[in-house]
Amino acid sequence: MDSLDWIGKWADYTPDKIAVSSFESNEHYTYSDLNQYADNLISVFETLNCKQGDRIAVLAEHGAFYLVLLAACQRMGLILTPLNYRLATSEITNLIEDCQPSLLIYSENQKEKVDFNSINVPFIYKVDEIKNLYKRTSDFKIQKAFEIKENNPLFLFYTSGTTGTPKGVLYTNRMLFWNSLNTSMQLGITFKDSTLNVLPPYHTSGWNVFITPILHKGGYIGILEKFDPEKTLHLLEANKTTFFLALPTMLLMMQKIEIFQKVNLSALRYIISGGEMVRFDIVSHWKKTKNIDIRPGYGLTEAGPSITSLHHEKALEKPNSIGKPNFYLSLKIVNKNNEEVAPFEIGEICLSGNIITPAYWNNSVETQNRIKNGWFYTGDLAYMDDEGYLFLKGRKDDMYISGGENIYPQEIEASLEQIEGITKAVVLPIDDIKWGKSGIAFVTVSNPQLNADTIRKELKGSLADYKIPKSIFILEEIPLTSLGKISRKKLHQYFNSLISER
Repeated sequence: MDSLDWIGKWADYTPDKIAVSSFESNEHYTYSDLNQYADNLISVFETLNCKQGDRIAVLAEHGAFYLVLLAACQRMGLILTPLNYRLATSEITNLIEDCQPSLLIYSENQKEKVDFNSINVPFIYKVDEIKNLYKRTSDFKIQKAFEIKENNPLFLFYTSGTTGTPKGVLYTNRMLFWNSLNTSMQLGITFKDSTLNVLPPYHTSGWNVFITPILHKGGYIGILEKFDPEKTLHLLEANKTTFFLALPTMLLMMQKIEIFQKVNLSALRYIISGGEMVRFDIVSHWKKTKNIDIRPGYGLTEAGPSITSLHHEKALEKPNSIGKPNFYLSLKIVNKNNEEVAPFEIGEICLSGNIITPAYWNNSVETQNRIKNGWFYTGDLAYMDDEGYLFLKGRKDDMYISGGENIYPQEIEASLEQIEGITKAVVLPIDDIKWGKSGIAFVTVSNPQLNADTIRKELKGSLADYKIPKSIFILEEIPLTSLGKISRKKLHQYFNSLISER
């Protein structure tokens, strides 16, 4: 039995243990179920003439059936390609055209997003049809021995495209293994542990922060198709979940509802959070009210995603830090001359190790731009303090030069969010005839008395004049991507629409 076939291994060791539950569909699969269903699905894929390297595209909410697909694709060397169902039909069509799948699987909920007349896919099935096929009673035994190769891509993830067109990222079995090792070593995951996944399947976090490491250890996975703060809290309590991943936005939504004070979350060992800066007040609130440790971290689709982690005992001592690099990877911070920087000096994070993608899909130019001499250049700016703790300063593309000064939006955002009554802030650079670039800010407020002038006056005490945004816009809400991250692309579009109107 292949050492990377974790589902097959646990089907042998603990066949009757529940491996995964889908709460919306009320499905519960044991490790034995997953193993047999995957074998049944392989027989279906073989009749469709699917072969190693083919893409299996899926436009559907997360669920237990995805883990059957995972096992079948891994054994056959197929590439599971979850598509973002939050995109527009034309965008989804573009992704399908880019990955050219041999098979498309879609859920009834996403049927309207598929332009059947524009796509050229040999075989198309509904999720329920695939389930019926692999659940059929069968004495089917695979005649061919499949070898799971560590360099074979297992996933094709399209980046969320917060600032531009989504790029396809290949995720290999090698990345899967070493990411799982990094995660389980940091957190001490065992077969007794469990997770509740509320993130979508089209992003690496919805797979590789907890689902695949928990699978590796033979634990239990609960899946909620869509994040709902109240339902999530109830399920965390009912299932005595030990590990949970949530974006800062989700944590804020959960702590604001009434049942937050009532639910018993004592089984929860850690919450992992990231995707954007995890604010100190969020970390301290969960610790104070529920005695739950939040461990901020850093990751990206092209690597890991388990890259850094801040130990829970340092979470309050090192506010806004993303921690230290995980065990099996190398990290350095370099300047524009590719020289490693000194402590507290800002530079670009570069990564090396077995957790790095081999390439972008159909994009050799971007691959060569980002992967150089075995190092992946992330485009993220950060500095390291004298104790080795990392602090993000934003994207390299977000940093701008105004009047010869380097300005980091994340620093301004942090100052804005320190002002009482501001709940969220985002800073973007725009062209400026006089200074080259200048900043504009978008904020949401809980205090209706705040306006652009009063906010500027408050900033004067914490920021140099040249860092204070040229314009400040008060919004009802900050637009987010489908994953819950801030959509700078939508903010740029909003600003451009204002300019056009004027």
